[in-house]
Amino acid sequence: MENDIYQERYLAHQERKRDILTNNYGKRCFRKYTRVEREIFFEMLRTRCSQRAFNKEGIDLDTLLWAIDQSPSSCDRKGVGVRVISERDDKDLLSGLLVGGVGWVNRADKVLLLVADMDAYKSPAERDFMLYLDAGVMIQTCYLACEAMNYGCCFVNPNIREENQEFFKERFGIMDNEVFCGALAVGNYDKKHNK
Repeated sequence: MENDIYQERYLAHQERKRDILTNNYGKRCFRKYTRVEREIFFEMLRTRCSQRAFNKEGIDLDTLLWAIDQSPSSCDRKGVGVRVISERDDKDLLSGLLVGGVGWVNRADKVLLLVADMDAYKSPAERDFMLYLDAGVMIQTCYLACEAMNYGCCFVNPNIREENQEFFKERFGIMDNEVFCGALAVGNYDKKHNK
């Protein structure tokens, strides 16, 4: 029988939860932040904004993907993955296909497609919404990581015109058991546009 990575992650999550509830987990998750650290974080929350104007400089993709991978997810299954789009032709194509990205998404250094593997979501009660909650947490993590790294970032909703959906899925390898949850355009901002 084939290993189910999502079930393995779920069972490991259950074990950690049991340890936390019985006080056997130690202090791994408990760090007190200084007043200065808190103020920096709150300032980052206050000044963060979506960026749609990018310059030509590249980004540190490995660090950004590491940060996104730290996102919490339902039962720590990590059912939503990231597909990196960096080729100019693909970004140009996305600029026309993503309803909210028309005319600007192709200027980003990278476009990150958030794709949920429905095999991760076992319960019928969660299959309609949990993937979008997991994606939303990843989106916020990406925004904050980009802010900390001085990158611009903007979420593009998952709306694809009906006549283009099959082409989109085929072009970007979205399988039948997968759901597109949106995209993140990321790059060095040309000029920061604060609120």
